[in-house]
Amino acid sequence: MPAPVEIAWNGGPAISDLQVKALKPLPGDRPLDHFARSNFSRGIVTFHTDYIFRTEPGWDLVATGPVNRPKDNAYPLTGIIESDWLPYPFTMNWQILRPGRVLFDEGEPFCFVFPIPKQALADCQPELRRLADEPELQRQHDAFRGARDEFMKRMHAGDEVAIQQGWQRHYFVGRHPDGTLVEGHLNKLRLKEPVDLRPPRTAPAAAPKPAPTAARRTDPRWADDSILNEIERDQTDRNYAGRARIDKDGRLTETRQTYRIESAMDADGCDFLYVEDLFGADECRSLEQAFAGLQDRIFHSDKIDPYWNGRFVWLKDILASYPEAGRLMIERQQHCVRLVSDFYRLKTPIYSDLLQIVQWKVDMSMPFHADNTNPDGSPHGMAYRDFSGVAYLNDDYEGGELYFTALDIAIKPKRGSFVGFTAGFHHEHAVLRVTQGNTRLTIPSFYTFTAAKADPMLHPEIAQRPQPAPVRA
Repeated sequence: MPAPVEIAWNGGPAISDLQVKALKPLPGDRPLDHFARSNFSRGIVTFHTDYIFRTEPGWDLVATGPVNRPKDNAYPLTGIIESDWLPYPFTMNWQILRPGRVLFDEGEPFCFVFPIPKQALADCQPELRRLADEPELQRQHDAFRGARDEFMKRMHAGDEVAIQQGWQRHYFVGRHPDGTLVEGHLNKLRLKEPVDLRPPRTAPAAAPKPAPTAARRTDPRWADDSILNEIERDQTDRNYAGRARIDKDGRLTETRQTYRIESAMDADGCDFLYVEDLFGADECRSLEQAFAGLQDRIFHSDKIDPYWNGRFVWLKDILASYPEAGRLMIERQQHCVRLVSDFYRLKTPIYSDLLQIVQWKVDMSMPFHADNTNPDGSPHGMAYRDFSGVAYLNDDYEGGELYFTALDIAIKPKRGSFVGFTAGFHHEHAVLRVTQGNTRLTIPSFYTFTAAKADPMLHPEIAQRPQPAPVRA
C-alpha cells in the first residue's frame, strides 16, 4: 500500500455504498481513485497494481491475496491472468464481508502473484480411485499412519524421548518412516527478489526531447490519460478474424482465447464499461410489463431494414402509455451518460440520441457492425455516434450474447446490467443467436458529442438552443 487506506461499507449493494478514503496523500499527490475505488457492487473494493506483468509464452499468473496473512472483514478474490499477452495492468479485488470499516495500512501487501502453466487447471483431469488399487501407495500410507499412531501413543504415555522430540518431522525433513529420503524435497521456498532493469533516472534538463512522431495521441474531448487514446480507430485483422467466427445463423465458433464475461468482476481491466444493477429486479419487471402492454405499437424493423431483426417500441409510446416506466428509462439514461463520461474521462459533454426497448425472439440474431461506420467503408447514416450502450432487462434465455469481434469477448446478458463502449471498429459487435427460453429484452442507447443530434425527449434543456459546431481532432 502506498498510503493507509480506509474502506467503509454500509452493507448495501450499490457502488456508492462503499467508500474509499486515503488517510494520507498518495505519492506524487496521485488521485485516490487511480489506486483504489469502488468499481463493482456488493462491497467489493478494487486496487490498481500499476505494473504490467509479462510472463513467457505459455505461462499465466495466479493473482490472490497475501498468503498466510488473514485480514479481518476483508477477503481477497483470486483470478488467473493471461500475462503472456496482456498489455495493461490488472487490478486486485477484495470482498468486504460485513458492514463496517477496514484499514489497509501503509506498506501492507494487497496482492500476491505466482506463475502457472497456461491451461494447467483446464487440462488437468481429476480421478477418484480406491487406495487398495494402488498397493505400493497403500503400503507407504499405512507405514506413515502406523508410525504416527505409535508416536502419539508414546506421547500420551509420557515417553520423555517422544515429548522432547515433539513431532516426527518426517514430512518436514522429506523422508519415509524407514529413513528413506525423498529426492528433490523442499521445506521452504526461497524466492528471488525482482531484478530492477530500469535505467537510472536522468535529470529533467538532460532528458532528450521526444521526437514528434513519438507523441502520444490526444484529443481535446477527453483527458490525456483516457483509454480512448489507446483504442484502435480503424479496422484491423482482429475484426476480420472475429467476423469469421460468426456463422450465417448468428452462432459463434469459440477459440481458446475467447473470453466470456458474466459479471462486472470479469470485465475488470477491459476497455469498455460494465455495470451491474443499473436497474433493480422490480424495475426490470415494470419495463417488461410496459413493453408487453404495447404489443400493438411494436415496430418491426426488418420490414424496412433486413440488417437487423429486433422488434422495438419507442420511448414516446412508453411515456404516453406508461409514464412511470418512461421516466425511469430517462433517469437511468442520464445516469449512463455520467457513467460513460467518467469511465472514458471525457472533458466534453455527450448527449443521448435514441432510447427504446428492443425485443429479440428465439432464433434471432444481429450481424457484426460498428455503430458509426459500415464494415465495407460506405457512409453510415449515424456517423455522429461516438459511444454506444445496452442495458439488459432479463436473462431467462440462452444465447443472445454481445460479441466484440476484435476483442474475441462475449458478454452473457445479466438482468439489470449495462455495457457501454465506443461506436467504432474497436468495439464492433454482433448479437449472437437467441437459442432457447424467453425473448431477450434490452434498452440500446447511443451517445454523441454533437449536441444538435441530441434526442429532445432526453435533453429538453438543449432542444431549442443553438449549438456550436462539435470539436473534432
